[in-house]
Amino acid sequence: MNRTVVFLLLGPSLVAIAVSMVAVAIAGPIDDAFVALCAMAAFLLTLPVSAITGLVDGYLAPTLPAPLRASLTAAIGTAIASGLVLALFAMTFSPTVPPEVMNGALCAGFLLLLPMGLCSLLSNDSAREEAVMNHLPSPLNASFTLPQPKGARHQTP
Repeated sequence: MNRTVVFLLLGPSLVAIAVSMVAVAIAGPIDDAFVALCAMAAFLLTLPVSAITGLVDGYLAPTLPAPLRASLTAAIGTAIASGLVLALFAMTFSPTVPPEVMNGALCAGFLLLLPMGLCSLLSNDSAREEAVMNHLPSPLNASFTLPQPKGARHQTP
């Protein structure tokens, strides 16, 4: 899938759906305005985090395999989300952050852990990875061998 579409539409949508489910569990299905407000705020606050995480994922895509890149992208998205919540609180209220806000920032970061990793996996281009592997020289393509010291004879197992 296209990386931009996945990170800018699917990522914030997944977070908005998760937040709306939590809001319905807290407020009940009666208060629809509260649920809609929470979902819209989650979508809008997740959008810049997802955009930055998508750029980082695009930068890491040519160098790392998909599972490693997905976990690293999820961790980066978590760190960016926590930092955004802490920066908004520090700019709005006070430069010293109380522990309750710190816990809330960590919860906001962990809420983005799964959607950012999932977006990274969905934006993976497996055809590109196969093309890169097919164009590698044969020793790198077959298996990894340790370098032999000078004068040592190469033995095949």
